[in-house]
Amino acid sequence: MKLLLMILVGGLIGYTTNKVAIKMLFRPINPHKIFFFTIQGVFPKRKDVMAVSLAETIEKELLSKDEILNSVLTEENISTVKDKIKDALIIKIKEVIPNIVLMMLNDNIEDIITNFIDKEGNDIFNNLLDDLKSSSLDSLDIKALVKKRIDELDFIEFEKIIFGLMSKELKHIEIIGLVLGCLIGVVQFFITGFL
Repeated sequence: MKLLLMILVGGLIGYTTNKVAIKMLFRPINPHKIFFFTIQGVFPKRKDVMAVSLAETIEKELLSKDEILNSVLTEENISTVKDKIKDALIIKIKEVIPNIVLMMLNDNIEDIITNFIDKEGNDIFNNLLDDLKSSSLDSLDIKALVKKRIDELDFIEFEKIIFGLMSKELKHIEIIGLVLGCLIGVVQFFITGFL
């Protein structure tokens, strides 16, 4: 009976300790003074440091500027943009050129523009694309974007996201506390039995 009691008490202490420790990662959100101690959750207390660290990690390890641009500027997307530019140019040029000129060209203006864009357009477009890439890369600050988003995030929302992502892992930690507590109860039983 004593063994069972020690196992139950040890398990309860281990489980409760881990559950409280997990909660204290997030709570209390605001610091509370108790005697000489200030108690605040680890994540709320270090939110700024965590935001910078997370932003740096994402920028260095997960999303480089080149990867973002390359994922947006695929051959398919570039081809679509070229076609849209060609169509827009044809419409605008037809609006600007007087009807008399269009009649003299026998309405072949579309073919002329299409041929010109097909011949010269790739070089022009590629130069524009290179300029866009370099200026976009210079102005794109992934670290600042991620940090800003984390700073704007409501802490309760952040807590829900973390618990949503890691609920199984956090539950696993609680169970480990239960098992370790039970084992400690068994060890205590044998130690106190020998004393």
